[in-house]
Amino acid sequence: MDIKLIKNKNLVALVICFCITIITANNDFYMKYINADFYKSYELEQVLYEIATQSVYTVVGDNASEKMLDYKTESRNMISNYTTANVFVINNDSKEVYYNNISDIDKYLKTVTESYHNVYEINFKEKTMYLLNSNSDSDKVRVSTNYFGNLAQTRKEDVTTYIAIPFIINIKEMKKINNNEPLYVKYKEFIKNTDAANLFVGCKIIASTIIITYYLSMFILELSKKDILNKILKKILLISLAFIISLLQSKIYGWSILYYFINTGLLYLIYYFGFKILEKNRKNNIYPKDYAHNLIVKLTSLKMNNKEIYTIIKYVWIFILLTIIQVIIMFYELYEFAMYTAPLLSIALCVISIFIIKDKVNKIETIRNGIDKIKNGNIEHKIEIKKDILFDDIVKDINEIGETVNIAVEERLKSERMKNELITNVSHDLKTPLTAIINYISLMKKEDIQPKHINDYVQVLDKRSQRLKILIEDLFEASKIGSNNIELNLEENDINQLLTQTLVEMEDYINESKLDFIVNTPDKEVYILADGKKTFRVFENIISNILKYSLEKTRVYIDLVERDGKIHISFKNISKYQLNFDPDEITERFTRGDLSRNTEGSGLGLAIAKGLIEAQDGELKVDIIGDLFIVNIDFNI
Repeated sequence: MDIKLIKNKNLVALVICFCITIITANNDFYMKYINADFYKSYELEQVLYEIATQSVYTVVGDNASEKMLDYKTESRNMISNYTTANVFVINNDSKEVYYNNISDIDKYLKTVTESYHNVYEINFKEKTMYLLNSNSDSDKVRVSTNYFGNLAQTRKEDVTTYIAIPFIINIKEMKKINNNEPLYVKYKEFIKNTDAANLFVGCKIIASTIIITYYLSMFILELSKKDILNKILKKILLISLAFIISLLQSKIYGWSILYYFINTGLLYLIYYFGFKILEKNRKNNIYPKDYAHNLIVKLTSLKMNNKEIYTIIKYVWIFILLTIIQVIIMFYELYEFAMYTAPLLSIALCVISIFIIKDKVNKIETIRNGIDKIKNGNIEHKIEIKKDILFDDIVKDINEIGETVNIAVEERLKSERMKNELITNVSHDLKTPLTAIINYISLMKKEDIQPKHINDYVQVLDKRSQRLKILIEDLFEASKIGSNNIELNLEENDINQLLTQTLVEMEDYINESKLDFIVNTPDKEVYILADGKKTFRVFENIISNILKYSLEKTRVYIDLVERDGKIHISFKNISKYQLNFDPDEITERFTRGDLSRNTEGSGLGLAIAKGLIEAQDGELKVDIIGDLFIVNIDFNI
């Protein structure tokens, strides 16, 4: 290589950039034509596909149809243009045949298998394609083309097509006879693509030779100079970086012609501006430590303006530092320094990374544990971690959420207490006048009041006052349960006898209800620790609901069983009303299953029952399956 050319750095750099672009260029289309065989090429498959698809029209269809006759004419004209290929088509149903050379099928097969390079038999009904090597059926080889798959799947008529492809020498002879013959045109396309592929690979080889020759020349010219190893390593690293950038570019632009110009220009700009910056910095005595100082100043201002970007940069500083070191090594020829310090630097960075990751994981774990405590009810818990810009805001927000929730809970509890106290006081204040009303009504019922119809009024007053008395008692009971002010007399009780006693005392109401009660209880005493009166009240409330809301002439199932160390009691009935509510909502206070309020009820029965059961460490749960209403009660033995 000319020494003057080597010394002209800009021109040499531009040539090297272009050579790297050529080497890294990616064109899969041309690569498949390296050492390609025409008889296995895409161009030949195009010929086979066109002849095969058109051949069917030559022997099928209604001969009286003008449209079909046009198809036949066009298809036969197309096939007749392939003067080098030999085509024979036969309709296996009608025995109609078409050929462009030999009319006798036996003679055709014998002639073409001996005189042609490849002979294909395509049967569209059986969807098969064979390569024939002789006139013997045993020498058939089933094949499928690479690009078009099975050509026989393109049609479904019972037609067999034979296509004979001549030797290359016979195809080339068409240049003198008819250079527009379709098979010869496809062969020319194949040769053109093959030449382009060879040129493509040849350019890569020439470009590689130029680069290798350049670096060998540089090596020979600098043999007498000091630090030759460092300079050679620098060149290798630079060209490796250029190759990486070029490979990325080639993936973006594929086989576009733009790639050669854009990538060459990009590589040259990187080289030119990098060289100019380093040259200017050397003249102004600017060193890497000054870059670090300026970077810190910029990062400080970035922290104030954009916390997200600052946080990302702050926690990937190890990788930024590693990149900066690599750039400094390449441009300042610090290869000896890199050779000795790289292992230690890598180990140090790994250790620092481990400690940073460990610190972050510990802080995340502390935050997670704090969230779990707040979630589980300890809303006064405060998360405390060492100051960390990544987590400080998150911790502050979580702690503030805890404080807000705590305030909301306190307000709700205060409101609940006030409501319960109001209900208790009002219920208590209503009891005294109501008792007097009930007593006076009782006295009125004993008098012989005239006229007689006033007795009906007294009966209505008596009924309503009794209902009001029950409602006030329910309100008083519900308020005590809501404020956890309920008094329990826990003792050993036979729950089986208690349930039976409830059914007996309500027997008159059950008989009037037209419901069939089916009760399944064990033939033994079942003792639990419970308040007998409160539990009796629970059973009474549930059975009263069943009597009010069950569909007439249906069965009611009450089961008491002992399982898994617990006593399980279930009440099942078919509702007369549509059960279009959440099972969990029906046990809330003032919630009724009869949304139309056609029946008497306060909506407190199940709420009181649930509260009394839970006060005795039991569990009451409601399930709904279609119109089946189920109340399940569990007691610990």
